[in-house]
Amino acid sequence: MRATPLLIVLMTASCSSWRAVAHHESWTLYQRPDQAISADRFAAAFDPAFQAIAEHLGPFTSKVAVHAWDGTVSNEGGPAQVGTGVHEVPGIGPARIQAYHARGGGAFGRSGVFIGSPDAGTAVHELVHARFAEDGVRLPLWFEEGVAGVLGDGLLAEGRWQVDGLACWPLRELREEALSDAELTQLLALDASDDADVRDNVLVHFLGWAIVFDLYRESDGVVSWEQWLAEVQAASVHELRARMDRSLSNACIEAWLVRLADPNPSVRLATAKGLWKLRSHEVFDTLFAALEVETHPEVRVGFAVNLLAAAGELPLSWRRWRAVETAVRGTLRSADLVDPSEQHAALDLYRAYRRNDDRDGAQDALRRLSRFWEE
Repeated sequence: MRATPLLIVLMTASCSSWRAVAHHESWTLYQRPDQAISADRFAAAFDPAFQAIAEHLGPFTSKVAVHAWDGTVSNEGGPAQVGTGVHEVPGIGPARIQAYHARGGGAFGRSGVFIGSPDAGTAVHELVHARFAEDGVRLPLWFEEGVAGVLGDGLLAEGRWQVDGLACWPLRELREEALSDAELTQLLALDASDDADVRDNVLVHFLGWAIVFDLYRESDGVVSWEQWLAEVQAASVHELRARMDRSLSNACIEAWLVRLADPNPSVRLATAKGLWKLRSHEVFDTLFAALEVETHPEVRVGFAVNLLAAAGELPLSWRRWRAVETAVRGTLRSADLVDPSEQHAALDLYRAYRRNDDRDGAQDALRRLSRFWEE
């Protein structure tokens, strides 16, 4: 399993090829005439995403156009050879283009959000761009991507988007990259209009997340982006590196793991989501200890699924794995989830691991439980 960064690609689409299929207070859903989509699934993702944006950045004053994007674009006035799917990023690995936001006008066609599947985290990420576009503000690319990366990291629980902010794949990759001062300076200078290669595109997302996450932690989760912007615009490259390094530090991870015991179950779930990507024995042990004392049915399943994913990323002793496996199997076997689809998936995952030879069944069950682990 791999995380997939959100690559923001400015493209155009034919104005005549979209039709409105659902109208909401803050947004309109569009699809192509030959598409078959579930408007209800898009509403389940975007309604809480709009609520989250209103809480953190203020409400929209104009309706946002949300397009159920099939991965293709028109060749009318813009590039046509970009689509969804996995793209190999040199030195990093596979990345998937899942969505993008276009401001429209000028050389571009339709404005709004274009999204391949109705995912709440992706929706939040793209709506950050839409919210800044509505205000007409032009921000440094890394800063805007950082705000989107922090707010778009979280989990949908009980119909609300719970922001977490600790994006584990950027954290791990930036640690491994060990960017030089020259590379850092180059990435900080990138503009959305620059013809950057896909690797720089990914790294500027990661770098932006790391710096903004440090600001987010300093402000105790209050998004004061204008104050943040003033601080970073006056900061030197070395000061920005210091912010990045704080987000990548063991001390940051240890402090964030305390949230696994937060009184709010949604916070505990959102904290656990994606921890497997850190490939850390210390994080694994902390998550296992949290599972042993957790009583909330949904949180227990979230912890168990992330432990399973982490076990696939780490060399574990036979004794250690057996102890974890027993707890995870017991959690899945006794799962009591509200969502029938997720409940069936948890039991299917238990049966697949009990048989030890149903890899396809396990992968299918994990896909249906992606809300708990796919960051």
